[in-house]
Amino acid sequence: MKHDYKKYIESVANFPKAGVMFWDFTPILQSNKIFCDAISDILLNFKKNSFNQIAAIEAKGFVVGGAIALKARKPLVLIRKPGLIPGKTISALFEKEYGFGEYQIKKTALKKGDKVLLIYDIMAGAGATLAAINLIEKTGAKVAGCAYIIELEYLGGREQLDKYKIFSLVKIKNKLLK
Repeated sequence: MKHDYKKYIESVANFPKAGVMFWDFTPILQSNKIFCDAISDILLNFKKNSFNQIAAIEAKGFVVGGAIALKARKPLVLIRKPGLIPGKTISALFEKEYGFGEYQIKKTALKKGDKVLLIYDIMAGAGATLAAINLIEKTGAKVAGCAYIIELEYLGGREQLDKYKIFSLVKIKNKLLK
């Protein structure tokens, strides 16, 4: 990798609620060079994996997913919270570190045979990713891999995703960043 991206990650204790450590990747976005290099490093990791679609999870995943789709010259599919996609949708519920959530995808966004690179800003537990994978697979498409800026290893999400290629720029081993 071109950089030690961990230098650009900030942690905020007790956000968005008490007992949760929030990991902020947005300092990466504040440097054009660092952000461009991060996108290149993610794509480099998947150069041997064939994919024809990018899917990004709301909302910070859109920032990274949009940049990856643009650089890879691939279409971008949005995985969103309920009520934000017009037309017919498919839904999946999931549990996250501090509550529950639901994602939706447009029913016609992907088709059988599509190979999708799934993008999100952070892998905490596996809940959000598993919900997104569920949505992708319900369309008949397959997941070619999952990419993140940050992976919280101490929450063990990777173990639930062992049949997928996983890549993260930064791995956080415990709740203390440094």
